[in-house]
Amino acid sequence: MRHAPSTSGRTRGKAESGAVLIQVAVALLALLALTSYVFDYGVMWVSKGQAQTAADAGALSGAISLAFNSATDQDAARARAIAVGQRNRVWGQAPVIAPGDVTFPPCPPGAPGLPDTCVKVDVFRNQTRLNPLPTFMGRLAGVNSQGVRATATAQIVTGDTTDCLRPWAVLDKWAESAQNPADGVGPDPGPISTYGRYPTNPTGGGPNSIPVEPTDSYVRPGLPGATGFTLPGDEGRRFAIKVGASGGNEVSSGWFRTIDLPRADTTQLGNNTVQTNIMSCSGMPSSFAGPNTVCPNDIPNNWADTAYWAERGCYRVQTGATVGSTRNTVQDLMALDGNARWVDGQGIVGSTFDPPNRSPRVVPIGVMDIDDYLSRNPTGQNGVLRMVNIYGFFIEGPGDVDRNTGAITFPAANGQAIIGRILTIPSMSLGSSTLPNNASFLRQIMLVR
Repeated sequence: MRHAPSTSGRTRGKAESGAVLIQVAVALLALLALTSYVFDYGVMWVSKGQAQTAADAGALSGAISLAFNSATDQDAARARAIAVGQRNRVWGQAPVIAPGDVTFPPCPPGAPGLPDTCVKVDVFRNQTRLNPLPTFMGRLAGVNSQGVRATATAQIVTGDTTDCLRPWAVLDKWAESAQNPADGVGPDPGPISTYGRYPTNPTGGGPNSIPVEPTDSYVRPGLPGATGFTLPGDEGRRFAIKVGASGGNEVSSGWFRTIDLPRADTTQLGNNTVQTNIMSCSGMPSSFAGPNTVCPNDIPNNWADTAYWAERGCYRVQTGATVGSTRNTVQDLMALDGNARWVDGQGIVGSTFDPPNRSPRVVPIGVMDIDDYLSRNPTGQNGVLRMVNIYGFFIEGPGDVDRNTGAITFPAANGQAIIGRILTIPSMSLGSSTLPNNASFLRQIMLVR
């Protein structure tokens, strides 16, 4: 008897084939989901990093504006933070940074810088700000967009060291006595520009005779009752550095001493190096002295010793620098940013440098401890001075100072003084001194969150 052919094998094959198709379909869905996760999630993470870069840049720029342009102009700092932050694209588009996204909160606990000098920036590229990131594979699952946000906080930190100090040490602001040092009778009719504490002519008459008490007094920064320039009140104050014979040994406003600064590109010292140090940064660390620093009575005239003591705030007074070469070198320095000028209420305008505080005409100048210097030799001819602060100085140009009233004349083509404005200025390292915040003009900006 013949039997009909069996169909169980073919049925089993078809069933197995159908099962494989189901498994393949499930696997494809899983692969699509994985692809969506990898690709779209990758877009999000790349964008997250770009958004963080935008937030960091915005916060740093806002803090820079507060530190070096105006400590009180939050509107300018906010505008700067938004403009710089939005220059950093997030997946090909500018992120959203609204005015309310730039705030000035209390600084985080433990942050090392000045209190209440933080700038916080929030950056968005998401659905709520109507600029979401795209999805690609996620659209297969109905996910059509995604978003990121980032935040950063920058803080102003004080410093005590620069590698760009100019070879000038000037007098700080002192407390003027109410009597005229010449006669000691009644209130003085006008400002007295001479420092009447260490007379160069103790027995004769005139402005250098022994003053009648009370004498002028100077208290260095960091001590109770300090008399020097402070922030924000003195930021932008016009100041003169005397370079001509009218200054001489007369200890008055604008009186200065030229100092030896070692350079990274030479081991030579002297007048030629002084002119080079006016024109450009020395590349070597120069600091002001800490409260416990005692300067030596003499610093040998060699590169190694001047470099060692400059980093500790003690400087050898340079001899032989000529007035003419100093004035000419300053004019050469001004030519590097010839259109820059100071406008009250606006600061530096017309500079080709952005921000303007980066102009080569904004230079660090040292502030000497005048009591320490003159107590060693009242004639002001001793060889070592102790630096107690460093100011930023925007050089406006040549001018003159009235030796009796201290009044500044600017401009003056053949003036015997360098006229400028006192400013904050970048530091090359964080400060280790004990200067109070309002007396520190060297600043750094750092991210704290």
